[in-house]
Amino acid sequence: MENPRNVTCILREIAILRRMTHANIIRLHAVYESGLYVHLVLEYVKGGELLSHLRDKGVYSEKDASLVIKCVLEALEYCHSRKIVHRDLKPENLIITYVPDVISLFIIVTPAKIAAT
Repeated sequence: MENPRNVTCILREIAILRRMTHANIIRLHAVYESGLYVHLVLEYVKGGELLSHLRDKGVYSEKDASLVIKCVLEALEYCHSRKIVHRDLKPENLIITYVPDVISLFIIVTPAKIAAT
């Protein structure tokens, strides 16, 4: 983190992450700096990437698909209401936990993927 511009961007984005408190957004618990690296301690969510789940399961029922989309839209609405944009929204950045009849989805928001507008 020798470049002052990079340091400023990372610090700003970490400040944004600390303000994110939503049921469908993985929480930031701690930040540690060691030399050239910044380590983020994120909330543990048991599950896997939505992409892997889609490959394993194949086709989603309309009910399951609507639950997934609902979780994503609620998290995005929360971000957008705070003037935060997720710039890398894709199945690999969505963690899904699945218990029969209950789907929970969590968006991974990391510094490289957000922007304050």
